[in-house]
Amino acid sequence: MNKTGTPEVAASSFSRSPAVFWVILLAIPGIGIWWWTDYRWRIASGEPPLVPYQIPWLGHGLDFMKDINGFAQWVRSVHPTSDAATVQLAGQHLYLIFDAKLASQIYRRSQTFIFDPFILQTSAILGANKKDMEILAAGAQLLEPAPLEETAMPLIHELHKLTPQHLTGEPLDKLTEMFIDTICSDIDKRFSPDQESSYEWETIDICVFVKSTWCHASISALFGSHMYEIWPGIEAWLWEFDKHFQTMFTGMPRFIIPKPYALLDEGQKMSAKWEADAMEASERDPDPDRYWDKHWGVRFVKLRNELLRNKGLSTKFRAGNHVAFLWGLNANAIPIAMQTIVQAALSPKLLATLVAEINSCTTSPNTFDLKRVTASPVFKSVYLESLRYSTASPSPRVVRQDCQVGEYHLRRGNMAIVHSRTLQSDEETWCIPGKPESHPSKFWAERFLDGDARSEEARVEENAEAETNWEDAIKKKWGDHPMAKAVKRKNMEPVSGPKDKAIQTRMLSLRPFGGGTTLCPGRHFATNEIMGGLAALLLRLEIEVDSEALAKNGEPIPDMSKQGGLFPDRGLMCRVRRRRGV
Repeated sequence: MNKTGTPEVAASSFSRSPAVFWVILLAIPGIGIWWWTDYRWRIASGEPPLVPYQIPWLGHGLDFMKDINGFAQWVRSVHPTSDAATVQLAGQHLYLIFDAKLASQIYRRSQTFIFDPFILQTSAILGANKKDMEILAAGAQLLEPAPLEETAMPLIHELHKLTPQHLTGEPLDKLTEMFIDTICSDIDKRFSPDQESSYEWETIDICVFVKSTWCHASISALFGSHMYEIWPGIEAWLWEFDKHFQTMFTGMPRFIIPKPYALLDEGQKMSAKWEADAMEASERDPDPDRYWDKHWGVRFVKLRNELLRNKGLSTKFRAGNHVAFLWGLNANAIPIAMQTIVQAALSPKLLATLVAEINSCTTSPNTFDLKRVTASPVFKSVYLESLRYSTASPSPRVVRQDCQVGEYHLRRGNMAIVHSRTLQSDEETWCIPGKPESHPSKFWAERFLDGDARSEEARVEENAEAETNWEDAIKKKWGDHPMAKAVKRKNMEPVSGPKDKAIQTRMLSLRPFGGGTTLCPGRHFATNEIMGGLAALLLRLEIEVDSEALAKNGEPIPDMSKQGGLFPDRGLMCRVRRRRGV
């Protein structure tokens, strides 16, 4: 350096101004965040509008995992006029869909918007080992498909095709009959027609009563009465597991969230014992065509377990898969049954109307024609409104290839979620001018009146197109393999859709059962559980709200802390007694 000392002077000046140094140092992260956020905005060209975020890479990941329902509602408030929004989530974009027509397009294009990656994610949580994951991934619809033997069929596809065959038609009728028979038997034990005390008013929490009664009937009908013999605490376990199951999808290790894993361990242990006992019973008394037995439950459950065993899945995974199966068939329908009876009990006029409709469908003092019950206009409207008011069912997909949906460009590898709660709570969709009771935040029993004999044809046709697209990919590889063929049958939706065009448009926004290839195959049984079970209850019991307890506790509203069917956030104390003559 020359003697002018310019660099030295500059360095000396800088060293004598530490504040400048710290300002620059502290500004670097902010500049980096600003640049990263701006960068993400720029690459979002064509995608739905981006929700601003502050944390690089992670974005809104923590908020999303903590409260999906609340997060989706907040995102909607950020972009109230947009049909979709983009959220930065752990290094990728998540597209939240707010428009019913866009949702329908996503459900229909089942080769572009795929669900199999989420099946694999769930399987890993449920205890699948490396070999299990290889079996499950072979031939599945993934971003990078795994190879499969020429003569084999994807296991995920086989399970998908097996389920609806046994939850429609005659098998559904038999399952429903067993469920309702158990409901009636349990009510008769609790309020015996032979005891005079059953005809006196008794105060109970109607939510607790329905929850326990429906749970026992559902598990016994589906999985056999032996399940309760080996696992008397199954109901308490089920509802505790329901509280914690979704926490496991955060990917946090066992030592951070021990409770969910401990509950899964208990479920796997008891499910493995259930399977072992059932297999031993089958060896003693083999009857492959028996529809139901106390160990396996319905034949469908036995066939499903047999398929997993024949494919070489491990005992631990089979037990974990059974845990999820048992949970899924109960954790959504039962809360809706509770919500329906709560809303009926809160309105004596509505309750009287439902009882009158059910009485018009009776075939004897305490039996009824279920098809007529599910077609009863007010009861049907109340059921549909319960689904709208009390469900929050995020339906995720992975975008398999770059594509255009409506005005938006969605990119390969990102996720798209149709959040049913957002669609079902949209004021523009559901509010009717001049009818303040129609606001979506309110339960309005008459919302779905004006029904006819037509099925919810838009959703069924959407499902058929999705299934066809999905099966086309299967047939290209497996041709005339029996499992590659669609099962051709005419399914009648147990609850018909409305004929009014405005209501038909709203029906596209009613998404309690998902859509496309993941349209819930158990929706028919769920309808029969809820409407048939409540018909059996209301034929046998008189119910009126305990007004003092109601004034003290307030009216129940949906508890938004979970996904799927939403429980009432508190109980409802009611006076109950048996009806005479039934």
